[in-house]
Amino acid sequence: MPIVETLAPLVLLIALGAGLAHIKFLGCEFMSDLNKLAFWIALPALLFTSASHAGESGAQTWRLLGVLLLGTLLLTGIAWGVSFLLRVPASGRGTFLQSAFRGNLAYIGVPVLAFSLGGDKKAFATAVIVMVLLIAFYNVFAVIVLHSGSLHGSDWRRAWRSIGTNPLLIAGLLGLVLPFAGITLPVFVNRALEALGAAAVPIALFCIGGSLAITSLRGRRSWIVAAALLKVAVLPFLVFALGRLAGLGAPEMRIALVMAASPTAAAAFVMAKQMGGDEALASGSIALSTVLSALSLAAALWVTA
Repeated sequence: MPIVETLAPLVLLIALGAGLAHIKFLGCEFMSDLNKLAFWIALPALLFTSASHAGESGAQTWRLLGVLLLGTLLLTGIAWGVSFLLRVPASGRGTFLQSAFRGNLAYIGVPVLAFSLGGDKKAFATAVIVMVLLIAFYNVFAVIVLHSGSLHGSDWRRAWRSIGTNPLLIAGLLGLVLPFAGITLPVFVNRALEALGAAAVPIALFCIGGSLAITSLRGRRSWIVAAALLKVAVLPFLVFALGRLAGLGAPEMRIALVMAASPTAAAAFVMAKQMGGDEALASGSIALSTVLSALSLAAALWVTA
């Protein structure tokens, strides 16, 4: 599938969401409710129904996961060194690291893969399994890098509670577990979930566009630019090199690069706010990396064409 035909519909939906939010056709309250619909209902339905096909996933699923985890750890080490070069203070270093490694897999990764895998259910099931496990890793790893000795017990409890109640994580894990437990849902329930899941991609892209319309690049520009480039340029390069060394097949390499090239997740701002990080750095990195990801995702699709 040509790169333009894959990315253009996604860019148009993001631009439409941003434009409608900018002219106030879609108000802040509506965009907030739409984001809740995506986060709590539509995306979990998509992840559940896709993860339920776990038995149909590719043979390289775990090798793919290993490549992405190792790439994330290597990138975090590089980002740690860069943070010292840029003199990022200890209070903002955790936010800098999280902004560099935490990808927006649900709102950007899933839509791009849904369009680019061309209806390959086995490859998409592989992508969902890996994504669910990566989301779990990101949540735990974010708490670690955002650690500060000044945190109170209540701050930690809020952070861990947000992990345990993450609907994307819960839905994906349930989708993986229920088939292996021999539990099947009624046909009408499955069809309802599939219908909700089909709406997840456009809703998620509208939410991304709306968030871009109200997010500004506040804070130290050099930190924001560095975090965004680490996320959408350095991480994909590392993952590509590791994928070649691991011998990933064509579908798995595409999944790996799309996930690596996805921009910083909106959850990075939420976690930074909960754990006393640099909120301006997080929001700026999310906005800039989202814009730059049009190039990084195009490169990912071109390399794996």
